[in-house]
This record gives sequence, structure tokens and C-alpha cells, in this order.
Amino acid sequence: MLAAIFLTVLLGLSGCGWLKLIAFGEPMQILHKSADLTLAWDPPLTDIRNRPTEVEKYQIYCREHGTSYWRFLDEVPASPHPEYTVEHDRLGDGLYDFAIRAITQSGQASPLHSSLDSNADPVSGWYVYWVNTE
Repeated sequence: MLAAIFLTVLLGLSGCGWLKLIAFGEPMQILHKSADLTLAWDPPLTDIRNRPTEVEKYQIYCREHGTSYWRFLDEVPASPHPEYTVEHDRLGDGLYDFAIRAITQSGQASPLHSSLDSNADPVSGWYVYWVNTE
């Protein structure tokens, strides 16, 4: 069974301004019981007013919830509906935060946008309690 978690963040490029929302409450813990986890996110529509996005790829990161070290997982090419599937065997059981970074054609990188950010959906943020029961 393939399950999906949608990481809704507003990505942009460094120096282009960011929309910040106020988070209410504690991050939501999402119990996930599957061998695979698919992350999906909304790509930026524009980097600079009236210019199309120049994002070439995305980098995906994870960390154990409550820690500060982000672990690089992989890169995926930019697309209208970007997503990435993580296998449980790669991370194991545990509590995890996930993050995405946009990279432009010129190599400019956005800050990491995590599942705990105030612009994640829900606005309180979320993290995964991953237990493989298969």
C-alpha cells in the first residue's frame, strides 16, 4: 500500500521575499503504517514578480523529530507536481520531520522549508510517527 503525505509549503528563492503565516498550537503527529511514504509539495509559480519559476530541481531532507541535523535524502527534477517516495527500510521506525529545498538553474538554493514551518499545511505543522506494520 502506497500512502501519500502532502507537504504544502510556499517555496521561493533567497532574496525574493517569503510569505509567513502564524502557526497555532503544536505540530500535528501523523501516524504512518506503511513501507513507503510519498511526499508531495506545491512548486513556486514565480520566483520574481511576472517571471516564471527557474527552479531546476528539489532536494529532499529528513531528520529525527526534535533534533537539528537534517539528513539529505535525494534530489528530484522540477515538475508541475513534484513528489518523492521514501522507503521505510531507509529510515526505520521513528518520528521524522521532512523538508524541501528548491535549487535554480544557476545553483541558487532556497532555505529549507519543513513540515514544521508555519506555512506548512496544517498551519501548526506536522511530523510523522512512522511504524512499518507490513
